[in-house]
Amino acid sequence: MKYLWLLLFVLLQPLSPSLAQSFGQFDVAQLNQLTLSPEKLSGQFSQQKYLADFDMQLASSGEFNYIKSQSVNWHTLAPIENKIVMTPQSITSEQGGTQIMQLQADSNPVVSVLSDIFFSVLTSQWQQLEVYFTFSGELDDGQWQVVLTPKDSAISQAISNIELQGDAYLRQLKFIEHNGDYTDIRFVNLRTKQ
Repeated sequence: MKYLWLLLFVLLQPLSPSLAQSFGQFDVAQLNQLTLSPEKLSGQFSQQKYLADFDMQLASSGEFNYIKSQSVNWHTLAPIENKIVMTPQSITSEQGGTQIMQLQADSNPVVSVLSDIFFSVLTSQWQQLEVYFTFSGELDDGQWQVVLTPKDSAISQAISNIELQGDAYLRQLKFIEHNGDYTDIRFVNLRTKQ
């Protein structure tokens, strides 16, 4: 479980107050009709990581690309360059050309779960996310907001819930932790051709 915290801190660096109370029930099938899940997607991101104990925010930005079900490349460019490559079998992190972390799914089952969740969030694979989370949300004229609440106790130890917003694509996600920390990621300049 310690790797889940490490990955969330390294990979995800905040949004509005929690939306969970304002959402009612909705049909996940409607999300499937509204959202796209391309085989390849690239774009830019900006992140804000709020640390409740210090009442401070850490900002970072960069670019990403993925090939569905194969790999996510997360390249933080500022303030410190860092590359994370996530596959269904491994998670690696690199700074300045030096590998600083490598986790393998065959020796650490949490890698498979993290990869599965992150791939599913980025590619709007709602049926796969239903394995790990309960859903609440609302749809309004091509826009959607969804709150994912963990079903699994191991996941809920790290994440209170995940808030997602978008249109045909995911545009914003927020990981909210039990300790008051949260991470907000916004996606821009999304492209399906690489």
